[in-house]
Amino acid sequence: MRTLAYAIAASSAIAAATSPLLAEPYGTNNHDVVRVHNEAYTQGDFERFIATFADDAVVVVEGYEYRGRDEIAASYAPSFGPGAPQAIIERQGRASGGGIVQRESYVYEDGTEVCCTVTAIWVEDGQIARVLVDTGGLGG
Repeated sequence: MRTLAYAIAASSAIAAATSPLLAEPYGTNNHDVVRVHNEAYTQGDFERFIATFADDAVVVVEGYEYRGRDEIAASYAPSFGPGAPQAIIERQGRASGGGIVQRESYVYEDGTEVCCTVTAIWVEDGQIARVLVDTGGLGG
């Protein structure tokens, strides 16, 4: 049931991706947390990236659920290892329920670019509480 609720929320979040984050009604603090999260990800700073998640955060990637910072860290570790692609955050918008949705592409060392994943992020109490990732079949 919870996975179905996440899928519905992800669909709503993806549909909302066209709304720009100009006057962020959900608080600039939420946007700041996501900005730090994205900077850490694109700069390959694993420790800083993982620190943006709440201890009890939940990340859902194509139906696979990771609960808590330790499981989340294990799931993201390959994205920071040798040969991992460079992530590019292409655009952001609003997700339902006060979240932020963004589209990402990836560039590998050989210059190959792969597009796109859509990620919806919800922040609570200054940390990322929930993340839904739709890889569009990229192998997530």
